[in-house]
Amino acid sequence: MVLGNGTTLDPDAILVSVNTVADQLGRGFLRAQYKNTRHGSHEDVPSRPREARITVQPGIHQEAGYFDIQWWTNGDYKYHYREQGLEFRFGCEQSNESTTHPVYYFHPPNDVGTHIQSCLGSNHPPERVTRAVLATWWAAVRSGDEVVLNTQDGLP
Repeated sequence: MVLGNGTTLDPDAILVSVNTVADQLGRGFLRAQYKNTRHGSHEDVPSRPREARITVQPGIHQEAGYFDIQWWTNGDYKYHYREQGLEFRFGCEQSNESTTHPVYYFHPPNDVGTHIQSCLGSNHPPERVTRAVLATWWAAVRSGDEVVLNTQDGLP
């Protein structure tokens, strides 16, 4: 199982995701930083980013949290959320087709080794996936309970 299944990272899709978060959250979008090289640190300016780190507020249980976002040219993606004491991930991994893991998956809070079917729809562009991930996160923020993260209906 390898995200991207041998394809390259998609910096344009990563930037689209960042812009979608900024548009959707307004003042709740605190900061975007970019990892522009494989082993580099996060920087404020994108230059063909490999990953975006988006700091958002409020967090589910903390004042703020952040998403690490990656997209590959084959349509695979990873939205990994963290705040102190909590992490979860939504992802798409085409190479899972040959395994028992779902292609569209959710790693439940604090159990990143578990792959369960994601409530997100399949084969959507970065804008729609980003809005859907934000909808699940916002449901958890509003309820103060991360259990609702993968229970949303009608998402793209």
